[in-house]
Amino acid sequence: MDNKVAVAMQGYIALTPTQRAEFIRLLNNYNQGTPVVQEGIRKDSLRDWVTRVDLGPTTQVCPRCGR
Repeated sequence: MDNKVAVAMQGYIALTPTQRAEFIRLLNNYNQGTPVVQEGIRKDSLRDWVTRVDLGPTTQVCPRCGR
């Protein structure tokens, strides 16, 4: 399995069933969408990620990269 795919899979496994359903819905919309729809989903995911990142010291491990 490719390393990036493995990281994405670990992130998916860490989701709740409700979050998994939302992820699958967005993934399907992205894969079937026009470039405009894809860009909107991409921007929304970046915006959401940036607003939730804690850049300070932490004892928690990142669920995406494991650091």
